[in-house]
Amino acid sequence: MNKGEWGEPYVALRLLGDRKLCIADENGNIKRDEWMDILKITRKETNERTVTYYCSESDAFVDIEINGIPVASIPSERFFQMSECLKNDILQSSGRSFNVSGEVVDFLGQAEIKHMKAKSVEKSDIVLDARDPRTSIIRHDIGFSIKSEFGKDPTLFNTGRASAAKYRISGMLPGLMEKVNSLLDSKGHAAVADRCALLKAAGCKLEFVGYEMASRAKCKAFEENLDQINPRLPYVIERIVWNHFMEGYSEVDIPTVTQRIIDENPCNISRPDDKYTYMMKMFLYSAYCGMTAGTVWDGKNTVKGGYITVKDSGEIVANYAMEAEEFKNFLYTHCYLDFPSTDRGHGDYGAVVYEDGEYYFKFNFQVRIR
Repeated sequence: MNKGEWGEPYVALRLLGDRKLCIADENGNIKRDEWMDILKITRKETNERTVTYYCSESDAFVDIEINGIPVASIPSERFFQMSECLKNDILQSSGRSFNVSGEVVDFLGQAEIKHMKAKSVEKSDIVLDARDPRTSIIRHDIGFSIKSEFGKDPTLFNTGRASAAKYRISGMLPGLMEKVNSLLDSKGHAAVADRCALLKAAGCKLEFVGYEMASRAKCKAFEENLDQINPRLPYVIERIVWNHFMEGYSEVDIPTVTQRIIDENPCNISRPDDKYTYMMKMFLYSAYCGMTAGTVWDGKNTVKGGYITVKDSGEIVANYAMEAEEFKNFLYTHCYLDFPSTDRGHGDYGAVVYEDGEYYFKFNFQVRIR
């Protein structure tokens, strides 16, 4: 697997070895004086196989059950030792994907980690029972999504064909369409910036007509979801991607692109500083909670815990969503725009298309956590 994928079994081993999970502040820094004591970890490896790890308070062993049946008991110290070995394997690896040492592979088998990537349950990669040592309150079934800094920056909002902002083009001709679509970069991919520049130079006008249809939902699901968060948000997101592609603004971090919207105030609202910032925080938080572009979202939060982040040093820290405002601030300050593949099966944007007697052009994006 790649570095990011190895991060998931690493988290399980490390938490069972440390028996605690430190909390982060809104800047992602570890607060050494705040943590949760780990009492139980649940990994739903497949629909038929759920592995549960119990951290006994009376001894230093981890008791393992599969589908409720006890199968093994292993010292916590072994989990810590093997997490260190796995961390070293990851940090010393080369190449896009790699295997780890035989000692680690053998121990993963003993610890009943047979599927490195657990089946996500309501967007959670790992589920914990934990106790706050300050209050002795025990929280059950806290679902966390795991993000690893070992590999690429993790994605918060995934692109899809349905997240594409669609524009009707006036002033387009068949020959110009062919010329625009022939512009490629050095890797043979669509040169979207060059294509936009040619459209502007040719005097074409682009009129925003909404977002692409979601094939499964059979509606403009992304537009519906944005409207549910805030009726102005479909136009704010459109203006953000427009500024990048058509106006050539290269900044991608969320606070900077939001500040440009604040300065422009495209919705002509009062208190733009507060309102646009709040809209963007709610968009990011909604993406964390389960909102996607391809499915109509009911507004419910499908993850109760937050993010567990594996630092590039191997330290593990939780951004706890129960601290809602702090968590939203964390997302807002750490997220940035990314512009994925333009191919039809992925982002499907950056090409002039002819449909029902009209010419169209699309922009698309995704959001990553830095």
